[in-house]
Amino acid sequence: MKLSLAMIVKNEADNLEKCLQSVMGLVDEMVVVDTGSFDDTINIAKKCGARVEEFVWTDSFAEARNVSLRYCTGDWILILDADELIDHAEHHLIRQAIENQDAYGYRLRFNNYLNSGSFFGIGGLAQLNDVAFEPAASFSHLIPGTKLVLVKNQNNPEYIGRIHEELTQWFEKNNYEALPLEATIHHFGKVDEERELEKMPSYLRLAKKDAVDQPDSSFAQYNVLQSAIVLKEWPTVLESAQAYLRIEGFGPAFVYLAGAQALIAMGKPEEALAFLAPVEKLEVQFSPALLVVKAEAHYALGNLDSAVETCLIAIDESPDYTSSYTCLSKILEASGDTENARKILEAGLDQNTVDQNLWEALVGLSAKYKDPRVTQDAWHAIMSVPTGGQGIWHMLVAHVLYRQGDIAEATKVLDMALVAFPGNFEIEDMKRKVVSGQL
Repeated sequence: MKLSLAMIVKNEADNLEKCLQSVMGLVDEMVVVDTGSFDDTINIAKKCGARVEEFVWTDSFAEARNVSLRYCTGDWILILDADELIDHAEHHLIRQAIENQDAYGYRLRFNNYLNSGSFFGIGGLAQLNDVAFEPAASFSHLIPGTKLVLVKNQNNPEYIGRIHEELTQWFEKNNYEALPLEATIHHFGKVDEERELEKMPSYLRLAKKDAVDQPDSSFAQYNVLQSAIVLKEWPTVLESAQAYLRIEGFGPAFVYLAGAQALIAMGKPEEALAFLAPVEKLEVQFSPALLVVKAEAHYALGNLDSAVETCLIAIDESPDYTSSYTCLSKILEASGDTENARKILEAGLDQNTVDQNLWEALVGLSAKYKDPRVTQDAWHAIMSVPTGGQGIWHMLVAHVLYRQGDIAEATKVLDMALVAFPGNFEIEDMKRKVVSGQL
């Protein structure tokens, strides 16, 4: 069986080569549809042996996907994004799967890697990452799931949706079954948080278009919700959560949690608690996130004792869930107990030493109160999460070393920063000043 790779890309020069290399020896054909790159994406694709086609963007990911599928000549099509990888050790699982004459498609395992355990989504809470595959192993948490990305090239497979496009509806229309497959797609899109945030305004705009065109689609409302919550556009979050519930009558816990967060941010904590009530005893896997949102509501109402107690219950239920620690630390700090606020963050780091959000909270707390431990905290953060802190941790340590007269060590730390954050102007400027002795 001939297997084609289908991709749509834009400005993926940093990721594309690694993705294509991860499927070399697996696929017989690589089709890359470019939607308007102005970096080196097209040249990289061609260098790796891909067939490159250009597509004029139409504000529809589904249309671009469908064009990429039409260019494929294989018996089967594997659909990937540039920020995804497949372990070579699992190639044989995919090759075996496409030899099944009775199959029409497969759902592969989908690991969505994260820098921190503070995330919750429709599939549940972030879990500690125990994956050995590199480069996945360096990230603290992941959200596991499945994704329909392997499909027989028969009867014109078709995606639906301007944003967060899916093949599921096409499978249902044709009465095809998507079988489970143990091979894993390793997804790294959410670990580049700055780039992820940059995409969200465009994603939200497209999701809103879908919601207008499909007023009775809960899926369209969910797509609005998940983009709006990243951007903290709280009125939109609440509106889409309420619309979802009007359409379905009931919803997944994520919808209630998002709506409650919006109400708290909009100064309506009592309404937030009422909004959460329908799911308080359901979907146990969301319980720690539910408790943290309740704690935030109690804190907003001035019920500090209830807020602290609720956070402690959340920590006891799920020690891996980062938001329980950061929420409790914030509450303790607000009450003037900065030392215990620090200890709570340290307790979270005892659970996972590479959780970026916890290190950011700890270093930030130390810096805010001019704690003499701040340099030590920043250095430990660098050692644990070399690509965290956006360079601030490195510059803080380098500044102290410079003031101590250790220019050589300060320069080494800044060199480490430039490896983690190449081209960062502030770091480059500080290094020039350190080397010249003019900081």
